[in-house]
Amino acid sequence: MAGAERAVCVRRGTERGRSNGRPPRAPDSRDTPQNSIGNREISPALRERRRLRDSQGGLRRCRDEINSHVNVHILDTRQLGHPGIVAATALETDDGIALFDTGAESTFDNVMVDLRKAGFDAKDVRHVFLSHIHFDHAGAAWRFAGPSRTGGSGATVYVHPRGAPHLIDPTKLVESARRIFGDDMDRLWGRIAPVPAERVKILEDNEVVRVSPFEIRAIATPGHASHHHVYHWGDCVFGGDIAGVRIGNGPPIPPFVPPELQVESWLESIHKILALKPANLYLPHFGKVQTDVPDHLDALEERVNCWAEWLRGKIRGGLDEKLLRKEFAEHEHADLRAWGASEDDVQGYEAADPSYMAVGAAIRYWKKYHPEALA
Repeated sequence: MAGAERAVCVRRGTERGRSNGRPPRAPDSRDTPQNSIGNREISPALRERRRLRDSQGGLRRCRDEINSHVNVHILDTRQLGHPGIVAATALETDDGIALFDTGAESTFDNVMVDLRKAGFDAKDVRHVFLSHIHFDHAGAAWRFAGPSRTGGSGATVYVHPRGAPHLIDPTKLVESARRIFGDDMDRLWGRIAPVPAERVKILEDNEVVRVSPFEIRAIATPGHASHHHVYHWGDCVFGGDIAGVRIGNGPPIPPFVPPELQVESWLESIHKILALKPANLYLPHFGKVQTDVPDHLDALEERVNCWAEWLRGKIRGGLDEKLLRKEFAEHEHADLRAWGASEDDVQGYEAADPSYMAVGAAIRYWKKYHPEALA
């Protein structure tokens, strides 16, 4: 990397008086009530939850849970044998488990191991909320939606309108991915199969699904992908990829990936999450944020701007894409180390969000949306 140019984005103090963007449209939101699972065979853990719910103390406990995170479990998919890289997030409800993202189909058995450790099984997963349909987030959705003979539970799968057609018929998605991953496709993602159309439920922006005792709100949050949702319940948010990647002791970084990177939309989406004022934020990469949530989102916003401008300068300068990939990897890794990431953490970031993908995403973004900025 040329000269004394450093890879460290400036860390701003949290701006408590900042504008938080557009709030969700609560007054005119549409509600989607869900039926109880009734007398269906359930796990001992879910049976105990119902017993507690039906007692006076249990009613109080359920009310308290709406504003707590004690009933959330982080399920490590151990993608390609790497722990702490990709997670599915499980929420205990009176209607079984609500699962936020599933991981790849290749990691389905690993998710089941962690789910059983929490006292549940595949049959308890009744609701699957997908942030978006990239394979590391939604590849195993068909397994949960399928019948018991495939290891599934007949779960309802909730998704953004633009993602639904690709769940029902993933042919184009698979063909496109095979051009990128080639012979590694099956090793990385496993088998990709259709989700039965009757099990797919499209959620519009700000639509609420009632899964007792929670009301789970889908919020459209483009930027990483046009078909991206975050999910809000109580004082919790499942942030998908728009809320950043954070591994070990490192900082939050934005996973810039082609073909749908849109920087302005990403910044607006961050403000939408800030407006919710969540006390608890859960990430697919990886787990519950352990620091102050506004600080996390401020640091993420800083990097969205920092990365976009750094990459614009290199693209404008005509740097060859292959060399730019090398320079950006050095740039990102130096930033991670400066923040406090270990070498293992740096490798974890690469596994969760390969740095080279940001280059192709940024080239497409600047050429499509701001060609004048490259002149």
